[in-house]
Amino acid sequence: MLYPIQYLVDSIFPPTTHELLLRNVSANRFKQWYEVQTTDDITYLSEYATPVIQAAIAACKFEHNYHAAKLLSTLVTTYSETLSPKKTLFIPTPLSKAREHKRGFNQVTRVLSYIGTLPYSYNIASNLLTRQLDTTPQTSLTRVKRLTNMSGAFVYQTKNHFLLEDIERIIICDDVLTTGTTLSAAKATLAPHIPPHIEIICLAWAH
Repeated sequence: MLYPIQYLVDSIFPPTTHELLLRNVSANRFKQWYEVQTTDDITYLSEYATPVIQAAIAACKFEHNYHAAKLLSTLVTTYSETLSPKKTLFIPTPLSKAREHKRGFNQVTRVLSYIGTLPYSYNIASNLLTRQLDTTPQTSLTRVKRLTNMSGAFVYQTKNHFLLEDIERIIICDDVLTTGTTLSAAKATLAPHIPPHIEIICLAWAH
């Protein structure tokens, strides 16, 4: 049963299907869908086929839903807490300027902003890699076309190399892992500029 105020708000601003599914999901409950797996050297934290996971990713990405972003951040935090204590740099896969301007934000950066306290120091670098090509969304392509779609998409920003000072680990992040092409392309762009002692992890919220 809805509270009267919630009923009134819903009458004025009808909630989306995703919002309704997530409304009563707490961070602790959301953790039940946390399941770390690795494929092709990319780690992912949950199964995309799970309706609540799909809802959280879609609501975060397309509906400016902050609750969804916070729920997804619990997966990232839970995973990050299992890692060894190294000074870490989180890098969200960048959107093109056109796409980020249209959407108004980068959904991966938003999730990372809610990580909170970890047992080691970390920073989020949203400007070490940039996307120079406004590529076709991977979800709209066939597997074969996905594998070539990201070629040359990313650029390493040498002027921001100072962000790597004292860093021991880099975690490149994306929301959904499909073929892994986006994360692999980001890593390939970054790797030549990274000292060999720095660990690089590719991480997705779901697959």
